[in-house]
Amino acid sequence: MEGLWEIVLHCVKKWFKVVTMQRILLSGTFDHSLDAKGRVTLPARYREYFRGGAVLVRLRPDEPCIRVYHPAAWEEYDSRFIDPLDTFENDDHSWRTRLIYMNQDFVEPDGQGRVLVPAKHIEELGLGGKVTIIGNRTHLEIWNPETLAALVQQKVGNHA
Repeated sequence: MEGLWEIVLHCVKKWFKVVTMQRILLSGTFDHSLDAKGRVTLPARYREYFRGGAVLVRLRPDEPCIRVYHPAAWEEYDSRFIDPLDTFENDDHSWRTRLIYMNQDFVEPDGQGRVLVPAKHIEELGLGGKVTIIGNRTHLEIWNPETLAALVQQKVGNHA
């Protein structure tokens, strides 16, 4: 009987950790650099949050950034928005899912909190040298600073 309680306690602790991790809201703007090996350092305040790994994904072609999710937050996103898609009978849904997972990578930060950005994303987004990382509630986003500035200006200009 003691072994059963140990298992239950372990599961509760694991569940509590996942629930706690999912509730963090990511925010802020951070100027960082992409090194010659294609690594970028995650913002210091979020390094512990991503210590166990990160999911890097390009979700939409009209969104020129890389999203960085905690694995539990990605699982929640997937369950809510991707899993309900009908990939068997709807060709658009099938391709949407395929493209998302073709552009997704799981990475583990190194001891300095750096993650390796896939070369295909670096090339597609014109990343090099300086990058801007922003918090967007459930995830971080890695942007080319010029692209982000131009889009912010465009969006602000449209709402002025």
